[in-house]
Amino acid sequence: MKICSSRSVREAEQNLFASGEVTSLALMNTVIDRLWSACGTEPLLRGFAPTRVVVYAGSGNNAGDAIGLAARFGCPVTLRCAGSLSPDARAQLCGREEEAATAPAAQEGLLIIDGLLGSGAVGELRPAYAALVRELNELRAASPRSLTLAIDIPTGLDSDTGAHGADVVLSDATATIGGVKAGLLADGAEDAVGRLICIPLPEVGELPAADPARVADAAELTPLLPRRAYSCFKNRAGRVAIVAGSVGMVGAAQMCAEAALAAGAGLVVLYCLPPVYPILAARVAPEIMVRPVGSYADIHEPDARALVIGPGLGEVQPVAAESLRRLASEFAGTVVLDADGLNTAAACGWQPQPHWVLTPHPGEMRRLDPRPATTRRETVARYLVEHPCTLLLKGARTIISDGENTLYNTTGGPYMANGGQGDVLAGTIGALAAQGLPPFRAAAAGAWACGLAAERAWAAAGYPIAIPASRVIQFL
Repeated sequence: MKICSSRSVREAEQNLFASGEVTSLALMNTVIDRLWSACGTEPLLRGFAPTRVVVYAGSGNNAGDAIGLAARFGCPVTLRCAGSLSPDARAQLCGREEEAATAPAAQEGLLIIDGLLGSGAVGELRPAYAALVRELNELRAASPRSLTLAIDIPTGLDSDTGAHGADVVLSDATATIGGVKAGLLADGAEDAVGRLICIPLPEVGELPAADPARVADAAELTPLLPRRAYSCFKNRAGRVAIVAGSVGMVGAAQMCAEAALAAGAGLVVLYCLPPVYPILAARVAPEIMVRPVGSYADIHEPDARALVIGPGLGEVQPVAAESLRRLASEFAGTVVLDADGLNTAAACGWQPQPHWVLTPHPGEMRRLDPRPATTRRETVARYLVEHPCTLLLKGARTIISDGENTLYNTTGGPYMANGGQGDVLAGTIGALAAQGLPPFRAAAAGAWACGLAAERAWAAAGYPIAIPASRVIQFL
């Protein structure tokens, strides 16, 4: 989905209304239909059955979207209004709403919808709105197993810059409508925005892009995933070679290899040094070929289409590091560097190549490029100018870029904040590359697929605080 300015979306809507093709109320009803559809497909919302919906409503049409969506859940609805509702918003009332004069009581299983202000709001919040934002956040914090959904943009967040003060709605998800407003992707906006859900609105026409980057969504990335011909066999499904594992970190190698298998690789070969061979051979899935090598210089993989180096590799000595560098440089397919592969590359000054995919978290990125940068996006762009490759910078809003194409990933969540998720991602990217996806597409599809698998695992487990990486593999 495109990244747009809030002004361009507003102007497109006004032009549509002026044409007489559709009324503002009709468009609102269309938006509500699509919001409700997203509630049935997004793992975060799909299995959530609220005990009550609390709508914080402002005087704009954003409130109508929130009220109309609340009515679809069929449970009691409490309204907290900052002022008079607009005529279109009032038209969404279904008769089950009760307008509360004071803050509603905290309870388990609330769905709290932020419909106070939309993307057209600018400047400081008025006192009445600021007070309701604080109340909303307090209700969210006091209500276990509840979710907060912002409509279009969290109240208090600047839609174009992402700037905000202390009074900003903290959302579990934001359903952005028509185009992704640039401020939703800003560094520091993640806790206010939460999971980004893209709601298309083709009725307003083609919107101008405010940024050449794009935001990943299912419509864009699902077609990238490999689809096998009926006559497919293992060699056509791609061979992945993985160099991973060391004493104390065999789990990283295991998860990387098993993720590659789950993501569709026809053959997975795991190379390790002799001290960990007996452990890995006994632990990993039987479909994985574990091969001990006395030296990384002994690895020869002419049939592999993807090579993953790094998960759980540990500290690599200079001679071994040079063997790995030569292996990566001379490899004909896609090379994925992760974890200790990245640390070795940074320490030894490796020069990345166009067929490489680097997957650093922020700490590894600082080792690759210690220079300060204003934003994560700037860090990525600057590195790629000097080191042509595909770079996937992990974070709450992972950025994938090859210098020409840049994509923000939207899947996943804080329940992935535990060890092993990067190992799963590296194996998944390797598998997708082995099945024919070029480096950028393999990285983009891999990040999206791993995040989506984590969402499904999280929902299936009843929304716990964390999902182990090994569980994510089962949902790839």
